[in-house]
Amino acid sequence: MGNSNSSTLTINFDRTNLFYFTDEVVSGTVALNITEGKIEADEIYLQMTGEIGYTTQKQVVRQKNGQKTTGMSSNSTGRIAYETEYHHVPFYSIKSIFAHPKAGQKQVVYTQGKHLWPFGIPLTNYLPPTINQPESYPYVRYYLQVVIDKPWYKSNTREAKCITVFPKVNLLHNPQYLQTITFRNHNRKDITLTGTLNKSAYVPGETIHITFDIENPQRIVIKSIVLSILQSYQIGQSSGGHIIFQTTLPNIMKSKDQHIKQTFDVQIPSITLPPSYQFQGGTSKTAFVNNNYMLKFAIKVEGMFTNFDIDIPIIVGTEVNSDKRHQHTLNPLFVADSSNAEQSMFTDHDHD
Repeated sequence: MGNSNSSTLTINFDRTNLFYFTDEVVSGTVALNITEGKIEADEIYLQMTGEIGYTTQKQVVRQKNGQKTTGMSSNSTGRIAYETEYHHVPFYSIKSIFAHPKAGQKQVVYTQGKHLWPFGIPLTNYLPPTINQPESYPYVRYYLQVVIDKPWYKSNTREAKCITVFPKVNLLHNPQYLQTITFRNHNRKDITLTGTLNKSAYVPGETIHITFDIENPQRIVIKSIVLSILQSYQIGQSSGGHIIFQTTLPNIMKSKDQHIKQTFDVQIPSITLPPSYQFQGGTSKTAFVNNNYMLKFAIKVEGMFTNFDIDIPIIVGTEVNSDKRHQHTLNPLFVADSSNAEQSMFTDHDHD
Protein backbone atom coordinates (compact mmCIF):
# COMPACT_ATOMS: atom_id res chain seq x y z
CA MET A 1 0.00 0.00 0.00
CA GLY A 2 2.80 2.36 0.86
CA ASN A 3 1.52 5.77 1.92
CA SER A 4 -1.98 6.00 0.42
CA ASN A 5 -5.20 7.37 1.87
CA SER A 6 -6.25 3.95 3.09
CA SER A 7 -4.92 4.49 6.62
CA THR A 8 -5.36 7.02 9.39
CA LEU A 9 -3.22 8.01 12.36
CA THR A 10 -4.54 9.60 15.53
CA ILE A 11 -2.95 10.69 18.81
CA ASN A 12 -5.25 10.20 21.81
CA PHE A 13 -4.17 11.75 25.11
CA ASP A 14 -5.04 10.50 28.57
CA ARG A 15 -6.42 13.93 29.48
CA THR A 16 -8.65 16.40 27.67
CA ASN A 17 -6.80 19.52 28.86
CA LEU A 18 -3.45 19.36 27.07
CA PHE A 19 -1.62 21.38 29.73
CA TYR A 20 1.44 19.91 31.43
CA PHE A 21 3.99 20.96 34.02
CA THR A 22 7.60 19.96 33.55
CA ASP A 23 7.50 17.22 36.18
CA GLU A 24 4.60 15.43 34.49
CA VAL A 25 4.35 12.66 31.91
CA VAL A 26 2.65 13.24 28.56
CA SER A 27 0.78 9.98 28.02
CA GLY A 28 -1.80 8.50 25.69
CA THR A 29 -2.20 6.12 22.77
CA VAL A 30 -1.37 6.32 19.07
CA ALA A 31 -3.80 4.49 16.80
CA LEU A 32 -2.99 3.40 13.25
CA ASN A 33 -6.05 2.21 11.37
CA ILE A 34 -5.34 0.50 8.03
CA THR A 35 -8.46 -0.02 5.95
CA GLU A 36 -6.78 -1.19 2.76
CA GLY A 37 -3.43 -2.66 1.79
CA LYS A 38 -0.46 -2.59 4.13
CA ILE A 39 2.26 -0.30 5.46
CA GLU A 40 5.96 -1.06 5.18
CA ALA A 41 8.39 1.18 7.04
CA ASP A 42 11.88 1.38 8.50
CA GLU A 43 10.46 2.77 11.72
CA ILE A 44 7.29 4.14 13.28
CA TYR A 45 7.75 6.54 16.14
CA LEU A 46 6.32 9.44 18.12
CA GLN A 47 8.51 12.50 18.54
CA MET A 48 7.94 15.41 20.89
CA THR A 49 9.64 18.67 19.95
CA GLY A 50 10.02 22.00 21.70
CA GLU A 51 10.96 24.90 19.45
CA ILE A 52 11.04 28.66 19.26
CA GLY A 53 9.90 30.59 16.21
CA TYR A 54 10.82 34.16 15.43
CA THR A 55 11.25 36.49 12.46
CA THR A 56 13.98 38.80 11.20
CA GLN A 57 14.08 41.33 8.39
CA LYS A 58 16.49 40.87 5.48
CA GLN A 59 17.41 43.78 3.24
CA VAL A 60 17.29 43.06 -0.49
CA VAL A 61 17.74 45.16 -3.61
CA ARG A 62 15.16 44.56 -6.32
CA GLN A 63 16.60 45.23 -9.76
CA LYS A 64 14.55 46.53 -12.68
CA ASN A 65 14.91 43.16 -14.43
CA GLY A 66 13.08 41.50 -11.54
CA GLN A 67 16.14 39.95 -9.95
CA LYS A 68 17.04 40.61 -6.37
CA THR A 69 20.28 40.68 -4.44
CA THR A 70 20.83 40.46 -0.71
CA GLY A 71 22.31 43.43 1.09
CA MET A 72 23.73 46.64 -0.33
CA SER A 73 26.45 47.17 -2.90
CA SER A 74 28.09 50.30 -4.24
CA ASN A 75 26.70 49.80 -7.73
CA SER A 76 23.15 48.88 -6.73
CA THR A 77 20.61 50.73 -8.81
CA GLY A 78 17.45 48.86 -7.79
CA ARG A 79 14.84 49.53 -5.14
CA ILE A 80 15.68 48.62 -1.53
CA ALA A 81 13.12 46.36 0.12
CA TYR A 82 12.86 44.19 3.20
CA GLU A 83 11.79 40.58 3.36
CA THR A 84 10.69 38.65 6.42
CA GLU A 85 12.71 35.56 7.26
CA TYR A 86 11.15 32.90 9.47
CA HIS A 87 13.34 31.02 11.94
CA HIS A 88 12.50 27.78 13.74
CA VAL A 89 14.98 26.59 16.36
CA PRO A 90 14.35 23.28 18.16
CA PHE A 91 15.63 23.21 21.73
CA TYR A 92 14.13 19.96 23.00
CA SER A 93 13.38 16.60 21.40
CA ILE A 94 12.45 13.19 22.72
CA LYS A 95 11.52 10.14 20.69
CA SER A 96 9.37 7.11 21.51
CA ILE A 97 9.86 4.26 19.01
CA PHE A 98 6.81 2.07 18.40
CA ALA A 99 8.08 -0.30 15.71
CA HIS A 100 11.38 -1.11 14.01
CA PRO A 101 12.66 -4.20 12.16
CA LYS A 102 13.73 -7.14 14.26
CA ALA A 103 16.80 -9.21 13.52
CA GLY A 104 16.60 -10.53 9.96
CA GLN A 105 13.86 -8.08 8.92
CA LYS A 106 14.39 -5.29 6.42
CA GLN A 107 11.21 -3.43 7.33
CA VAL A 108 8.24 -3.60 9.63
CA VAL A 109 4.97 -4.55 7.95
CA TYR A 110 1.46 -3.75 9.18
CA THR A 111 -1.65 -5.09 7.46
CA GLN A 112 -5.33 -4.18 7.64
CA GLY A 113 -6.76 -3.52 11.09
CA LYS A 114 -6.27 -1.19 14.03
CA HIS A 115 -2.84 -1.01 15.67
CA LEU A 116 -2.41 0.69 19.06
CA TRP A 117 0.75 1.92 20.78
CA PRO A 118 0.66 3.47 24.27
CA PHE A 119 3.19 6.19 25.02
CA GLY A 120 4.48 8.05 28.06
CA ILE A 121 6.95 10.90 27.63
CA PRO A 122 8.38 12.36 30.84
CA LEU A 123 9.05 16.08 30.57
CA THR A 124 12.47 17.27 31.67
CA ASN A 125 12.88 20.10 34.19
CA TYR A 126 13.69 23.68 33.24
CA LEU A 127 11.88 23.92 29.94
CA PRO A 128 10.66 27.39 28.92
CA PRO A 129 6.90 28.02 29.01
CA THR A 130 4.65 27.91 25.98
CA ILE A 131 4.23 31.48 24.73
CA ASN A 132 1.71 32.61 22.11
CA GLN A 133 -0.32 30.45 19.77
CA PRO A 134 1.53 28.18 17.32
CA GLU A 135 2.49 30.07 14.16
CA SER A 136 1.98 33.43 15.88
CA TYR A 137 5.50 34.81 15.82
CA PRO A 138 7.45 34.93 18.03
CA TYR A 139 6.42 31.81 19.92
CA VAL A 140 7.53 28.94 22.12
CA ARG A 141 5.64 25.77 21.28
CA TYR A 142 5.64 22.03 21.97
CA TYR A 143 4.18 19.47 19.61
CA LEU A 144 3.98 15.71 19.14
CA GLN A 145 4.27 14.07 15.74
CA VAL A 146 3.76 10.50 14.61
CA VAL A 147 6.19 9.60 11.83
CA ILE A 148 6.16 6.61 9.46
CA ASP A 149 9.72 6.56 8.18
CA LYS A 150 10.42 4.97 4.80
CA PRO A 151 13.83 4.90 3.07
CA TRP A 152 12.51 5.71 -0.38
CA TYR A 153 10.02 8.35 0.68
CA LYS A 154 10.27 11.55 2.64
CA SER A 155 9.37 10.99 6.30
CA ASN A 156 5.61 10.83 6.32
CA THR A 157 4.21 12.76 9.26
CA ARG A 158 0.52 11.91 9.45
CA GLU A 159 -0.55 13.47 12.72
CA ALA A 160 0.66 16.36 14.89
CA LYS A 161 -0.75 17.80 18.13
CA CYS A 162 0.35 20.86 20.12
CA ILE A 163 0.42 20.87 23.93
CA THR A 164 1.06 23.58 26.52
CA VAL A 165 4.06 23.14 28.81
CA PHE A 166 4.91 25.32 31.83
CA PRO A 167 7.82 25.05 34.26
CA LYS A 168 6.67 25.10 37.88
CA VAL A 169 7.64 28.34 39.57
CA ASN A 170 6.91 28.15 43.31
CA LEU A 171 7.13 31.52 45.02
CA LEU A 172 7.66 30.17 48.55
CA HIS A 173 11.18 29.10 47.64
CA ASN A 174 12.18 32.73 47.15
CA PRO A 175 11.24 34.69 50.27
CA GLN A 176 12.76 37.89 48.87
CA TYR A 177 9.91 38.00 46.37
CA LEU A 178 7.38 38.00 49.20
CA GLN A 179 8.75 41.10 50.95
CA THR A 180 7.18 44.54 50.74
CA ILE A 181 8.77 46.75 48.10
CA THR A 182 8.77 50.55 47.82
CA PHE A 183 8.66 52.65 44.66
CA ARG A 184 8.97 56.38 44.01
CA ASN A 185 9.12 58.91 41.17
CA HIS A 186 8.40 62.60 40.50
CA ASN A 187 7.92 65.07 37.65
CA ARG A 188 9.17 68.56 36.80
CA LYS A 189 6.20 70.13 38.65
CA ASP A 190 7.32 68.66 41.99
CA ILE A 191 4.57 66.04 42.05
CA THR A 192 6.01 63.05 43.91
CA LEU A 193 4.43 59.62 44.15
CA THR A 194 5.71 57.18 46.77
CA GLY A 195 4.13 53.77 47.20
CA THR A 196 4.47 50.19 48.33
CA LEU A 197 3.46 46.75 47.07
CA ASN A 198 2.77 43.96 49.55
CA LYS A 199 5.21 41.78 47.56
CA SER A 200 6.79 41.49 44.13
CA ALA A 201 5.71 37.97 43.10
CA TYR A 202 2.22 36.66 42.41
CA VAL A 203 0.23 33.91 40.75
CA PRO A 204 -2.79 34.50 38.48
CA GLY A 205 -5.90 35.27 40.52
CA GLU A 206 -3.97 36.79 43.43
CA THR A 207 -4.60 40.31 44.69
CA ILE A 208 -1.95 43.03 44.64
CA HIS A 209 -2.24 45.34 47.68
CA ILE A 210 -1.00 48.82 46.81
CA THR A 211 -0.62 51.95 48.93
CA PHE A 212 0.66 55.31 47.77
CA ASP A 213 1.16 58.91 48.84
CA ILE A 214 1.12 61.78 46.36
CA GLU A 215 2.63 65.16 47.24
CA ASN A 216 1.38 67.94 44.95
CA PRO A 217 2.63 71.22 46.48
CA GLN A 218 1.71 73.37 43.46
CA ARG A 219 -1.78 71.86 43.23
CA ILE A 220 -1.33 70.93 39.58
CA VAL A 221 -4.28 68.98 38.14
CA ILE A 222 -3.60 65.23 38.17
CA LYS A 223 -5.87 64.07 35.38
CA SER A 224 -5.66 60.32 36.02
CA ILE A 225 -3.47 57.41 37.05
CA VAL A 226 -3.65 54.33 34.85
CA LEU A 227 -2.40 51.03 36.24
CA SER A 228 -1.34 48.27 33.83
CA ILE A 229 0.07 44.77 34.15
CA LEU A 230 2.33 44.13 31.18
CA GLN A 231 3.93 41.00 29.80
CA SER A 232 7.07 41.30 27.70
CA TYR A 233 9.11 38.58 26.08
CA GLN A 234 12.16 38.07 23.96
CA ILE A 235 12.22 34.90 21.86
CA GLY A 236 15.29 34.43 19.72
CA GLN A 237 15.84 37.75 17.94
CA SER A 238 12.21 38.91 18.23
CA SER A 239 10.41 40.65 21.06
CA GLY A 240 6.82 41.47 21.85
CA GLY A 241 4.32 41.85 24.64
CA HIS A 242 0.75 42.15 25.79
CA ILE A 243 -1.28 44.27 28.17
CA ILE A 244 -2.61 41.70 30.63
CA PHE A 245 -4.75 44.11 32.62
CA GLN A 246 -5.41 47.86 32.69
CA THR A 247 -7.55 50.12 34.87
CA THR A 248 -7.86 53.79 35.83
CA LEU A 249 -7.51 54.26 39.56
CA PRO A 250 -10.64 55.64 41.25
CA ASN A 251 -10.91 58.90 43.21
CA ILE A 252 -7.97 60.62 41.49
CA MET A 253 -9.57 61.90 38.30
CA LYS A 254 -8.78 65.63 37.85
CA SER A 255 -7.53 65.97 41.41
CA LYS A 256 -5.73 69.11 42.68
CA ASP A 257 -5.32 67.96 46.27
CA GLN A 258 -2.00 68.83 47.87
CA HIS A 259 -1.73 65.43 49.51
CA ILE A 260 -3.38 62.20 48.40
CA LYS A 261 -3.08 58.95 50.33
CA GLN A 262 -4.83 55.86 49.06
CA THR A 263 -4.88 52.09 49.44
CA PHE A 264 -6.40 49.82 46.83
CA ASP A 265 -6.40 46.21 45.65
CA VAL A 266 -5.96 44.96 42.10
CA GLN A 267 -6.62 41.34 41.22
CA ILE A 268 -4.44 39.69 38.62
CA PRO A 269 -6.77 38.03 36.11
CA SER A 270 -7.40 34.34 36.78
CA ILE A 271 -6.06 33.30 33.41
CA THR A 272 -3.25 31.03 32.29
CA LEU A 273 -0.10 33.16 32.24
CA PRO A 274 3.32 31.81 31.26
CA PRO A 275 5.51 32.22 34.37
CA SER A 276 8.45 34.58 34.57
CA TYR A 277 11.32 32.60 33.17
CA GLN A 278 14.62 32.77 31.35
CA PHE A 279 15.95 29.91 29.26
CA GLN A 280 19.01 29.38 27.13
CA GLY A 281 19.72 26.02 25.54
CA GLY A 282 19.12 23.91 22.51
CA THR A 283 19.94 20.81 20.51
CA SER A 284 22.00 22.20 17.63
CA LYS A 285 21.48 25.96 17.79
CA THR A 286 21.00 27.95 20.98
CA ALA A 287 17.44 29.06 21.71
CA PHE A 288 16.90 32.05 23.99
CA VAL A 289 13.65 32.82 25.82
CA ASN A 290 13.02 35.54 28.39
CA ASN A 291 9.51 36.17 29.74
CA ASN A 292 8.92 39.14 32.08
CA TYR A 293 6.07 41.03 33.75
CA MET A 294 5.78 44.59 34.94
CA LEU A 295 3.39 46.71 36.95
CA LYS A 296 3.15 50.16 35.39
CA PHE A 297 1.70 53.39 36.79
CA ALA A 298 1.10 56.07 34.14
CA ILE A 299 0.45 59.43 35.88
CA LYS A 300 -1.25 61.93 33.56
CA VAL A 301 -0.74 65.55 34.66
CA GLU A 302 -1.98 68.83 33.20
CA GLY A 303 0.66 70.78 31.27
CA MET A 304 3.48 70.10 28.84
CA PHE A 305 5.97 67.32 29.56
CA THR A 306 4.50 66.70 33.00
CA ASN A 307 3.36 63.09 32.66
CA PHE A 308 5.51 60.47 34.35
CA ASP A 309 5.59 56.71 34.79
CA ILE A 310 6.63 54.22 37.42
CA ASP A 311 7.62 50.74 36.22
CA ILE A 312 7.88 47.95 38.79
CA PRO A 313 9.11 44.52 37.66
CA ILE A 314 7.08 41.68 39.18
CA ILE A 315 7.42 37.92 39.08
CA VAL A 316 4.50 35.75 37.94
CA GLY A 317 4.67 32.20 39.26
CA THR A 318 2.54 29.11 38.91
CA GLU A 319 1.96 28.14 42.55
CA VAL A 320 2.40 29.22 46.16
CA ASN A 321 1.75 25.94 47.98
CA SER A 322 4.34 24.34 50.24
CA ASP A 323 4.02 20.80 48.92
CA LYS A 324 7.65 19.94 48.25
CA ARG A 325 6.68 17.16 45.90
CA HIS A 326 5.44 19.78 43.46
CA GLN A 327 8.01 22.54 43.75
CA HIS A 328 10.81 23.74 41.54
CA THR A 329 13.17 26.29 43.00
CA LEU A 330 13.36 29.50 41.01
CA ASN A 331 16.82 28.80 39.66
CA PRO A 332 18.58 32.19 39.21
CA LEU A 333 19.95 30.94 35.89
CA PHE A 334 16.45 30.52 34.51
CA VAL A 335 14.39 33.20 36.27
CA ALA A 336 13.88 36.52 34.52
CA ASP A 337 16.25 39.15 35.84
CA SER A 338 13.84 41.85 36.94
CA SER A 339 16.59 44.47 37.10
CA ASN A 340 16.92 44.24 33.31
CA ALA A 341 13.22 44.04 32.49
CA GLU A 342 12.40 45.49 29.10
CA GLN A 343 10.31 48.65 29.25
CA SER A 344 9.74 49.34 25.56
CA MET A 345 8.25 46.20 24.05
CA PHE A 346 4.63 46.37 25.01
CA THR A 347 3.33 46.92 21.50
CA ASP A 348 2.02 43.64 20.20
CA HIS A 349 4.39 42.50 17.45
CA ASP A 350 2.69 39.20 16.74
CA HIS A 351 2.21 38.17 13.12
CA ASP A 352 -0.23 35.55 11.96
